Amino acid sequence: MIKIIIAKDFTKTPGARDRSDGDYSGQEFFEDILEPNYVLAKKDKFKLHIDLDNTWGYASSFISGSFGRLSKKYSSKEVLSVLEFKSNDQPDLINKIIKQIKLG
Repeated sequence: MIKIIIAKDFTKTPGARDRSDGDYSGQEFFEDILEPNYVLAKKDKFKLHIDLDNTWGYASSFISGSFGRLSKKYSSKEVLSVLEFKSNDQPDLINKIIKQIKLG
């Protein structure tokens, strides 16, 4: 398993969708952390565990700019077979992300 703890590995204050929107954007997370780890996990047939806890929250634009972008580049079925999520702080957040992934 490969693990990303967003609050530790990226930021406690996720931003908006694109890099042009400011620091810690969904695009920045996608390009710098999410996609490289996703590709590695997929190649090695590992799960990519994403810990969503201990942040100030997630804008829908961050979610679409990162997880939505991933499912547009790769199939939603494939993405959902590799990713697994943890969110004790906001359990409904997982469903919101999965819904975004399915929208592609």
